[in-house]
Amino acid sequence: MKFDDKFFIAQKIKTYRKKQGLTQEKLAELIDLSVQHVSRIENGCYIPSLKTFFMIISVLNIDLREFGFNPKSTNNPTRDKLIEKIVNATDTELIFYDNMTTAIGKSLSDMKQKLL
Repeated sequence: MKFDDKFFIAQKIKTYRKKQGLTQEKLAELIDLSVQHVSRIENGCYIPSLKTFFMIISVLNIDLREFGFNPKSTNNPTRDKLIEKIVNATDTELIFYDNMTTAIGKSLSDMKQKLL
């Protein structure tokens, strides 16, 4: 993956922002950051936090494969389907998936304890 190469990330974000016809000001507004922060990300001064990174790629419609992330098939159709859903999820969907799997995991654990 190329997540740690701030200049590679900067160039991808800048290129896609321009393809979308957005100014740095508009992108900053859409992701609730200052223009200066967006500028520093695009100039390779900062690596965006994971949350900011996912907000940016969501707004700019950038596929994670552009950054070298390509989940491999696990030969388990159910697992592959879940991985694909997670990879393509919005921030809101990720929170929902996390809450849901945590609740299911707790229920399963409670059920196991009762059976012992």
